[in-house]
Amino acid sequence: MSEQRSKKRIAVIIILAFVLPILVLLAVMAICGVIPFGSKSTLVWDSLLQHKDYYGYLWDVFHGKASIEYSAGKSLGGRMIGLIGFYISSPLNIFLVFFSKAHIPYFMVFMIILRIGLCGITGYIYIHNRFRISAKSSLVLSTLYALMEYNVYNCRNVMWLDGVIILPLIALGVWKCINEKRTGLLFGSVFMAILCNWYTGYMVCLMSGILFIVEYLNAYDYKIKDALKNDLRSIGRYVATMICGVLASMCILLPACVSLIGGKATNNTVGLSRIVNMDITQFLSGFDVSAKVNAQDAPLIFTGTIVLVAVIAFFVNKKVKRSEKICMFCLLALLCGSYCLRDMELVWTVFVRSTSYFFRFSFVFSFVMIMIAAREIQLYERGEVENKEIAGAMMAVAAGLAFLYYIKKINSPLRLVVLYLFILCIGALVIRCIRNSRLLINTVCWIAIGLTVLESGYNVYLAFSEYNNDVNAFTEYSLEAENVVDQLNADSGDTFYRYENNYNYLYGLGREIATGESLLYGYNSIEHYSSAYDFNVDRFLANMGYSDIPGEKYFLCETYWNSPMLLADSLLSIKYVQLKDAATGYEDTGIKTKNAEVYKNEYALPLGYPVSEDMGNLSFGSDPFKNQENLISAMTGKNTRVYNDVQTEYVRKDKKNNEVWKLSVANDGPVYVFVDGSDIHNSLYDHNCRIYANGEFVQNACHRFEINSMYLGDYKAGDEIELKIKRDTNKDKRHTIYAAQLDMAEFDNAVQQLKSGYTSNLNISGNKISGEVALDSDSEIFLSIPYEKTWSLTVDGKRADIEELADTFMGIKLSKGQHTIKMVYHTPGLRSGAVASVVGFVLYACMEVIRKRKYKKKKEIA
Repeated sequence: MSEQRSKKRIAVIIILAFVLPILVLLAVMAICGVIPFGSKSTLVWDSLLQHKDYYGYLWDVFHGKASIEYSAGKSLGGRMIGLIGFYISSPLNIFLVFFSKAHIPYFMVFMIILRIGLCGITGYIYIHNRFRISAKSSLVLSTLYALMEYNVYNCRNVMWLDGVIILPLIALGVWKCINEKRTGLLFGSVFMAILCNWYTGYMVCLMSGILFIVEYLNAYDYKIKDALKNDLRSIGRYVATMICGVLASMCILLPACVSLIGGKATNNTVGLSRIVNMDITQFLSGFDVSAKVNAQDAPLIFTGTIVLVAVIAFFVNKKVKRSEKICMFCLLALLCGSYCLRDMELVWTVFVRSTSYFFRFSFVFSFVMIMIAAREIQLYERGEVENKEIAGAMMAVAAGLAFLYYIKKINSPLRLVVLYLFILCIGALVIRCIRNSRLLINTVCWIAIGLTVLESGYNVYLAFSEYNNDVNAFTEYSLEAENVVDQLNADSGDTFYRYENNYNYLYGLGREIATGESLLYGYNSIEHYSSAYDFNVDRFLANMGYSDIPGEKYFLCETYWNSPMLLADSLLSIKYVQLKDAATGYEDTGIKTKNAEVYKNEYALPLGYPVSEDMGNLSFGSDPFKNQENLISAMTGKNTRVYNDVQTEYVRKDKKNNEVWKLSVANDGPVYVFVDGSDIHNSLYDHNCRIYANGEFVQNACHRFEINSMYLGDYKAGDEIELKIKRDTNKDKRHTIYAAQLDMAEFDNAVQQLKSGYTSNLNISGNKISGEVALDSDSEIFLSIPYEKTWSLTVDGKRADIEELADTFMGIKLSKGQHTIKMVYHTPGLRSGAVASVVGFVLYACMEVIRKRKYKKKKEIA
């Protein structure tokens, strides 16, 4: 009976560990008007710009409409496992099947609530089992762990919270590995940490090594020689378990890492910098509840004042051995150095520099703070802490707060600082005067808990008060977008097409930024924005004038479509576009949206079409229109002048230092211009320029997501265009202007050549390309899908080779006649990773069998 009661009590406490932080979270959400209590969604920054789109893609995967290996909706087409492993591999995302795409913001809120609760559970499990302190104390610390600043701020990067959930389990697994010689929890936690998110999984595994050293020394009373002399097996046991755990996770880790080669993993790495991020006073300012966030000098370390007091009390506790204090001080100093020194920070971020959301490893620091606080509470409950030590710690916090405010390092307003100082000083006085009154002690404890809850709630409020986007607007837009895609699918039949939508959900919010809506709504597009990108594709699209400066590599994480370019759009199968006004070559489909109309490009070529064998001899320069001519000339096998020159003349600077140019048109047809400000502006992250043609606004320019060729309109021979560049920054130098006019007759001849002599119904579905191609002569078939060695090809049932064209695309040599084409994309590293995972599980199973046999023999001998 007593055992049943004990189990029920444990179950109740576990439920409380889950519920308590959620209650605080829900209360703040209600105050802020966040769904389900109001109409505000949690879509902000990356969750708004990227994550919602990836969840839409995952929804399609769960419903059999997309492949986990490949998507043509990712910037011309690309492997998906890198994106999955970094953003959406968590098993918790299975709950997405219960939501529609229009309700993805509700799913994201549900994920926040669930993960915060799970942090509370795992935090409690670690604290209670490792330190054996009271349930009340364990629940307070686990709630603070769940509501630490890192968690509540990174609800916009909710995938990183999986590492926070699993870290306490790995820490407990390390302790069990040393003290109980059991490794199951450590193995399972390492596997799950990497499976859920390899990025934070790496941080957790790195931290497990540090924790192993701490726990190993602790087990032998911090006597290094005794530890190494008597227990080398623990080291071997830990290393073997970690290797097995990492191997077991290779099914996701290996292909995800291989996928990033050629992307962020190879184009954003840095060497030794010797840069100092901040000094010690700036680091200490992170303990302020109102500390600034998302800056290179803004550490996310606030966990709760009560935790900070407990940590300081630990270091002044006379009952704590000096060796233990030195060990914990070194641990904190190591982590502190990771904030202050750039090179130490890079160790935690896989040696890739963060350009936003800095100090992504901060949850490990908060965990260590909780760990030391739990140790101090353990001593307190044993009667090994003096009241004067607690009072002294509180006064030390008050003095530090006053000093940091005096030197202007504190972000909190004066009245909040005064309130903190008052509470800390009064609290210190009361605790110093307490003798043995149990009632008074309990009263002080409950007051401290109440203040801690309020403080945690305020911490959550500061993060959640940034959420302002209306969920109803997203739902309305999403239903409309899905309807448009359904209509386009019906209009196109079974033929391949790309669809570009510059008037997307982000446009409605006033955000000029690349979008991943093609993944969200399941259509093909050249737009994409993530850390899992393809360098060759980004470079090609920049050279064509779609995104970024031709010949340069300023911004590698995104590709976008901002304006129609009839020639390039046609070559890349861009058949449908959203425009506010008609553009030359695009016909109205009658499909209207809230912000624009959908137009159809009848010149758009199919997915695969014959080209000249000269496609291998291509070079590009800084003029996007010359680059496009080079491309179509290589395709047609002859010098094709589809663009006529437009004379550009710099006129003057007006009174506001804006540039005024005159463009002289010599022929009839659409005119395009590309404005290059790369040598002028200090930062292309700023909104630098606005472009006007004959007084009409065209678009913003010289900004990270607005560097592209612009359609100015259809003009007649003899027309002049006044091009004005209104500059908000750097008003001294001149821009470089490239302008061209499309010769519609030459363009039509070139496209008709590329449309003749064959029939093709090639299409792509997930990671497979299939269809029929009938040719009038032997030809090289150009596929507007990026080349990768891991595509396999069969022609009429026989294996065939794939060539690389223009350093970017795939080509297939076919003979005259009709052919059946089948292509399959195989994710590099996926099969090898699966084999490694099996090896990891088998090796660990063998380890366990050997361990149990040895244990059984020892028991029999005894």
